[in-house]
Amino acid sequence: MPGQTRIQHLDALLFPVLAHKPVFRHCSEMPKQALKKAGVRLDGSELRDHAHSDCCSVVREEPFQSQTGSRAAPFEGAIRAGKNTYVYDAHTYHTKVPPSGIAQLIEYYTKPGDVILDPFCGSGMAGIAAAELGRKGLLSDISPAAVFIAQHLNSPIDAKTYMKAIRAIISEAEDLEARLYNTPCRSCGTMVPMLYMVWSYGVVCPSCTREFLLWDVARDERARVRDSKILSTFECPHCHRRLVKRGLKRTRRYPVQVGYKCCSRGPKEQTAELTDYDRATLSRIEQEGVPKNLWYPRVAFPNGINTRQPISAGITRVDQAYTTRALHAMAWLWKKAKECRDLEIAGKLLFTLTSLYQRITVFSEFRFWGGSSNTANYNVPFISNEQNVFRTFLRKANTISWYFESAARNRADVDVRVASACDLKHVADKSIDYVFTDPPFGGNINYSEMNFLWESWLDYYTDTREEAIINSVQGKDEEDYRLLLTRAFKECRRVLKDRGWLTIVFHNSSRSVWAALEQAIRDAGFAVNGSQTFDKTHGTFKQFVSDNAVGYDLVLHCRTKDRDAKSLQPMVNVHSAIREFVAMRITANPGKYRVRYLHVARMDEWDLRKLYSEWLAESKIAKGALIGFQEFRECVGPILPKAQILRSQPLLFNMN
Repeated sequence: MPGQTRIQHLDALLFPVLAHKPVFRHCSEMPKQALKKAGVRLDGSELRDHAHSDCCSVVREEPFQSQTGSRAAPFEGAIRAGKNTYVYDAHTYHTKVPPSGIAQLIEYYTKPGDVILDPFCGSGMAGIAAAELGRKGLLSDISPAAVFIAQHLNSPIDAKTYMKAIRAIISEAEDLEARLYNTPCRSCGTMVPMLYMVWSYGVVCPSCTREFLLWDVARDERARVRDSKILSTFECPHCHRRLVKRGLKRTRRYPVQVGYKCCSRGPKEQTAELTDYDRATLSRIEQEGVPKNLWYPRVAFPNGINTRQPISAGITRVDQAYTTRALHAMAWLWKKAKECRDLEIAGKLLFTLTSLYQRITVFSEFRFWGGSSNTANYNVPFISNEQNVFRTFLRKANTISWYFESAARNRADVDVRVASACDLKHVADKSIDYVFTDPPFGGNINYSEMNFLWESWLDYYTDTREEAIINSVQGKDEEDYRLLLTRAFKECRRVLKDRGWLTIVFHNSSRSVWAALEQAIRDAGFAVNGSQTFDKTHGTFKQFVSDNAVGYDLVLHCRTKDRDAKSLQPMVNVHSAIREFVAMRITANPGKYRVRYLHVARMDEWDLRKLYSEWLAESKIAKGALIGFQEFRECVGPILPKAQILRSQPLLFNMN
């Protein structure tokens, strides 16, 4: 079990900055009942002595020394930052705040030499922003995977040296790649490396109970690749009953197509059905299995919200998330990376491998236009794309090298470590100049579950007892989430210098989650003094397609409460205030809130996500003004004019 995993390998190879620092052990599941038995109390009380008897405590170190005059007023400017940057693309993570946006805040609240803390650091974007401005970064996260990623993003190396090591491994892998991925060119017969193989589940018709290949029935290819898709409804090829893909019973996966670049047809990709050679290769790979001298994780997926998806599909262990061929290639590359004598290079090679994440697993969904995505779930697609691991490794290495080439190699003042935000024992009182952080957004993403794939390869797992999320499997509801956030924010208050600022980036569509955040901020002794939206210039896929997803993060500027500060008066009629707010905003600038769909046949709409986030920012998430996104939509929907009305025409709002 993961909770019993030893961490002896936690050395300078995997976590160079942590090699000399104590860390926490993993606890895979700890609901409230188990928390009580273990002596853990979510109200901030100390653990009983035996609860941490097998855990190392983090030793408090001398704090960085700096003096700064604190800003009297919160940041008020617009924050807009894009995601399409080298650092953003270097390594995937579930959520990221663009460092260029963070830099605006750091530059406003601090001066060179000041110390920035991010206790929910994720992939470490705050450290990158801090270092580029000459500040010191102190980053921590409860997830070893997050710390591993953050550490390596914050310690770029020479790009040429890095790529030399990458090419050396790829060169050494040539024979193995040929054995695993060669396919005959359909034009000239020469053996060429396969780029990918498409796999389709067989499914059973509930009406006639006969099996058919989903690929044969649901594939809808068009002249324009972008218009091609896998249909969600179709007829059974046997009994012609209309079927819905989502509810069909699966049988097993079948290989249906290969993609490669022909040796004599230029750079254009070719696709073809499998040949007898391809089928013989697959049969040989399955028969031989992964060589016994190669290590790979065989740990079972823990029960969880997201892990239920693979478990229900029969994928109960991490190694089953890979085809035998992909597992062989990944394990071989992992071994070669760890054998590298240069520890700095070895760490970056492993970092490159973790960047592949779901791209080389059976969770990688086939798309006609190519590529794959890393999503914050373990959805098992009906039709998957098995990529050539070696080619994917090289392609991702090139992306990482572009970041290394563009980044300044001056990360000596960025410290990254595994620590709970609820217990920053390594940080001294009043030693931090500014705190920037984006804590987990309620139950939006189950980080410990989604990081399990990475952490199984690192063999070092998240201690979930103080993971600040809403998760029914862990036994954590909104009240538990609030209490954990309160403890984290109290730690921020303890380590902040007098009158220092705490900036929180957050978004959610639930009123109760916003209420939990607002209460945690107040209970920790802070007040929200200012706020605005953070426009990342393009949202996530979920933010575009989900009616209840919020597309704009909120930035909250918090400071310790003044004793004589007056409490905000609750709104008498929040719905009326919201309608007036929306009418005023749209009337002043209708173009700002009109969403036009250029590439799909869809009518223009009002950007209610932006308006909702701006309402929360305007109200500074005051308790009486909190409202969920669904309620917000229902509140303003009846008064809105059609979004297609031209700018020159008057906008008429039905305020009755």
